[in-house]
Amino acid sequence: MSRYSVSAAIVAALLSGTASVRAADLIEPVYEAPAPLPVSTSGWYLRGDVGYVFKGKASGEWDFWNQFPGVEGIDDTYDYDTFNLDSTASFGGGIGYRFTDQLRTDATVDFLRTNVEGETPCPFMVQTDPNGLALPFDAACDLKASTKASVWTAMANAYVDIGQFGRINPYIGAGIGAAHVKYEDVTEDQVCGAPYSCPYTGVHEGQSSWRFASSLMAGATVDITGQLKLDAGYRYTRIEGGDAYGYDAADTSFGATGVQGRDDGLNLHSVRAGLRYEFGATSYGDAHSGGLSSYR
Repeated sequence: MSRYSVSAAIVAALLSGTASVRAADLIEPVYEAPAPLPVSTSGWYLRGDVGYVFKGKASGEWDFWNQFPGVEGIDDTYDYDTFNLDSTASFGGGIGYRFTDQLRTDATVDFLRTNVEGETPCPFMVQTDPNGLALPFDAACDLKASTKASVWTAMANAYVDIGQFGRINPYIGAGIGAAHVKYEDVTEDQVCGAPYSCPYTGVHEGQSSWRFASSLMAGATVDITGQLKLDAGYRYTRIEGGDAYGYDAADTSFGATGVQGRDDGLNLHSVRAGLRYEFGATSYGDAHSGGLSSYR
């Protein structure tokens, strides 16, 4: 082979290698996307809440004790015309567990203290003036009672989180448990319209009792971070009836014992807001790209 033939072969080989390199450059490298990080949907959480309990109307009844010698005892049972609970604040907290994206449960304890006022017409037997004479029916005699009640509730609750809409997750829930209702001493005044005088005032010892309680809830959770949530919603709580107060000193001096007044149950309507911290939640940015992720 001549010198020129060898040179031509070397040049051809170099050109062929260059073309192969350029062709390889046209094929882009393929990278596998990293597997998504697992999203935590379960775990323990703590919660704390404050609420506003709306003014409500309940019902109640009381027994009239006849003091007349020889016939001492309960003559009749009367209903309260009004039995009102003032609006007040409530405070609560609890611990819970999230099982899935949709299902969670918690145990909560809540407290409230409210003014209670009741009013009922005087029975005919107590419509007497200071001289012991019966008052006419137009005397407009009423018995007005006032006290304070403290209510503790211990509830086991379950919630269904409906779905995530951005940072907002609506929910519904229900709970059952127990309530401890304690009345302070009840002051009862006999009030008559002018010109009649009704000087009676009695003090009745307040009673306390444990009762069955149930509740329904609806609201929404707003993600502040992956773990920290703002929880706001409405709650209705039904507390079964129980003892309210005993007899005053005048009735007990004539042999009265036990409970004189009872409530027929309390219906509490409230709005609440609080914070919930979920230990098992995934922090923002871990589950989805772009910085906005599910709260779980």
